[in-house]
Amino acid sequence: MEKKQVLKRLYVGGLGHTVSEAELQERFSKFGNVTDAEIVIRKDDQGNPMKTFAYINISISEADLKRCMSILNKARWKGGTLQIELAKESFLHRLAQERQEARLKKEKPCTDGKGNLLESLNKAGVVNFYMKAVPGTEVPDHKDWVVSKFGRVLPILHLKGQHKSKISFSTA
Repeated sequence: MEKKQVLKRLYVGGLGHTVSEAELQERFSKFGNVTDAEIVIRKDDQGNPMKTFAYINISISEADLKRCMSILNKARWKGGTLQIELAKESFLHRLAQERQEARLKKEKPCTDGKGNLLESLNKAGVVNFYMKAVPGTEVPDHKDWVVSKFGRVLPILHLKGQHKSKISFSTA
């Protein structure tokens, strides 16, 4: 049975102030492939370290994750008691992923109704948003588009006034 490796982000709290990223990577590499380790040291007003914790990105299977948590959680190491939990996804990682998805989406042609609007209007006989038809005629296959009195194809706007005394145009 092959173990499925999944990228996880772990919070490791209770670290000693002398721990390095290389030591963290070595410690956690027994359970999976450590791709990144980031140590955060919080200091007080005088600059003395108060709290040291780390975030580790690791490719690990579920079984190895459980084994890692059971072995290393609450264990003493380098002057601190480790506290290991699953962490939230990194903001910067998520931002990079969203930007990549947006770039891919930009490269792909739109397949929704809005992206193909010009194409479908052309099929209905509309050329450069002009159509020879009686004013007020609905454009075929486009119920929210009509022909104006000058032959221009326009979207229907549903206007609603804020005051009762004013006229409102709405079909709803």
